[in-house]
Amino acid sequence: MEKVATHDGNFHADDVFGVAILKLIYPKIKIMRTRDIEKIAKADIRVDVGRKYNPKTNDFDHHQKEFNNKRKNGIPYASAGLVWKHFGKQLVNSEKDFNYIDESIIQPLDAVDNGIQICLKNIIDNYSVGNVINSFRPNWRKKNMNYDKEFVRAVLFATNLLKREIEFAKSLRKAREIIKTALLNSNKEYLVLDYFVPWEGLIEELSNIKFVICSYINGEWCAEAVPIKSGSFESKKLFPKKWADKIEHKLAKITGVEDAIFCHKHRFCAVAKSKEGAIKLVELALKEK
Repeated sequence: MEKVATHDGNFHADDVFGVAILKLIYPKIKIMRTRDIEKIAKADIRVDVGRKYNPKTNDFDHHQKEFNNKRKNGIPYASAGLVWKHFGKQLVNSEKDFNYIDESIIQPLDAVDNGIQICLKNIIDNYSVGNVINSFRPNWRKKNMNYDKEFVRAVLFATNLLKREIEFAKSLRKAREIIKTALLNSNKEYLVLDYFVPWEGLIEELSNIKFVICSYINGEWCAEAVPIKSGSFESKKLFPKKWADKIEHKLAKITGVEDAIFCHKHRFCAVAKSKEGAIKLVELALKEK
């Protein structure tokens, strides 16, 4: 792959991430931004241009009328999703990692590009990765707007983001192993980890686990309430109301835990200086109805 073609002018997260995925696989690939049909045809691969979807000829466009490819959950593919579908597995080592990137980054981009609303606007709009990409567009007040230059900057951002998220996806496999081992020796209602492991999204389905305790970098121990489901702000169990916003000696006096440091005003986390202190806080909270 020596040259990738995509459209010129304004850009979106769809074409930016489609090109970024290819950049991770083919670092030396050159970007050609054009709408000239003859130039597009000479490229080795086409993203978001060409009005054709055919992996065999390296065509990854979704604008043509006959295109109607969707995932099982109903989210339609845009060009970023098509490129990830056919090239993404070269960047990850498992189906779980592939799906993590698709679900957390690529699907939201594809949905927006296809005009599909996936977040309800109850109060304010959600600031997304797509908004970040839009911020790379030239300032409309400037006379000489260089979209090609800013597109390259946006692609660089997207490639770095994908690298970090791919590494995080790989790390989650190790996290699952650590959590599985810890669960074998855990109390039925709380889990103790000797150091921080990203557990969010991994244990919510275990209905009996209500709190997770782990060590902070500074040596303190934090107990966090487990959400009722991944992404939810509603917890299975909260710390007692009378603990809310109490710190140090005030919290120690109420709880009887001498090294208690802090309880969040919304009661979803509490901190102690020792593991034993954090465990005691959790056990006290579990006794409260």
